[in-house]
Amino acid sequence: MAKLDLDDDIFGHVVPLIYVLSDARGETANTVVMAAAAQFRDTSVDIERLSNVKDVETVRTYFDEHFDETRPCAVFHTFANGILRREIRRELDRRGIPSIDLLGPAVTVISTLTGEEPTREIGAVYEGLVDNK
Repeated sequence: MAKLDLDDDIFGHVVPLIYVLSDARGETANTVVMAAAAQFRDTSVDIERLSNVKDVETVRTYFDEHFDETRPCAVFHTFANGILRREIRRELDRRGIPSIDLLGPAVTVISTLTGEEPTREIGAVYEGLVDNK
């Protein structure tokens, strides 16, 4: 196994790309990505958002047309529907694109704490469905 030389710039001068995917507007995921990116210099990453994703075919088509395999990338996503979330994760895994589910684990924890099933409403926080007291 080759030793990684930390003095080398392993990505060259290519700016990594973060894709933000959502079944709604993508504001939640974008806010998290922006907060994380703020911990680095201004030009560390580029961010592209794909909103209103209703099916895995939309993601396939998008990445068929926009994916640059020479550019390091990752996907951050928020999908209310667990089935859609799993299908998209499989598609990203198939393409070798790392992804982070920002919503699913939080919903699971709250469901466990409350004993309630989530509504799975798309864009609930922006539709006034969540009372933030």
